[in-house]
Amino acid sequence: MEFIGQPHIISFFDLAVKNAKLGQAYCFVGASQIGKRTLANILAAQILNVEVEQLKFNPDYYYVERLEDEKTGKKKKEISVDQSRELREKFYNRSWLNGYKVAIVDEAELLNEESGNALLKIIEEPPSKSIIFLLTENDILLLPTIRSRCQVFQLSPVSEVEIEKLITSASDVKDAKEIIELSWGRPGRALDLCRDFELFSECLKEKTRWQKIVSSPIHERWQEMEDILSEKGGLIKTKEKLDPIFDFWIMLWREKMLSGQMMDDRYRIIIDDIRYIKNLLSANVNPRLAVEQFLSKF
Repeated sequence: MEFIGQPHIISFFDLAVKNAKLGQAYCFVGASQIGKRTLANILAAQILNVEVEQLKFNPDYYYVERLEDEKTGKKKKEISVDQSRELREKFYNRSWLNGYKVAIVDEAELLNEESGNALLKIIEEPPSKSIIFLLTENDILLLPTIRSRCQVFQLSPVSEVEIEKLITSASDVKDAKEIIELSWGRPGRALDLCRDFELFSECLKEKTRWQKIVSSPIHERWQEMEDILSEKGGLIKTKEKLDPIFDFWIMLWREKMLSGQMMDDRYRIIIDDIRYIKNLLSANVNPRLAVEQFLSKF
């Protein structure tokens, strides 16, 4: 499987595998859909000497993620201590195929103190020929004792040239320029935008809304948000709809700043304002009041 971007990380592991000098714990840090899980799986397959598609059938491969809540059908908020203990028990057993054992812990920042400490015991006293990959969007949220025992790699956004090669090889794309712009250097997101026309259309719609809000007087900004603020289903439904929109706006302002269209100080102020509003919403502040406060600031 070909991997897009991160050549320095690929080179490091190629050399480590070739010289049999692999460590016991690695941490991949980067934005959602930038390639953390894909890279970890490619490396796991290389270490276990199987194809990536066959990993899930390999008894020495373990993938840990948040479980689904049976009552709500949604993923739980944290990785449980039982999951960490189960991994520890499996990891200390003998390899089924007399080789390496590889574990991937996705969203490792969602380990709570108890599950984190259970995982820490594996990292502190790893069984022979075992490797753990921790994947996270923010390594600062990891337990300090876990982070300090991992070799940390930051995955950076992929260039537009590489994203273009990816999407043109994946399918016949008509809106390549827009997809590249809205992918934000994340290969996984670029592929989703290629394959999901509804997602692509929603992103274009939200980008248009953002552009109108940025360039319009205050009363017109308010009109642009009215369909969301009038959402049926009450405050909770409105907040659920606003949160991803604000995340989307943060990225649009970030891209505008990186392109040199906006001064850094102005950018920081706006981003801070959006994050402040997101915090207000999580604290059960009325969405209409929170949005009104934000829209009046620029």
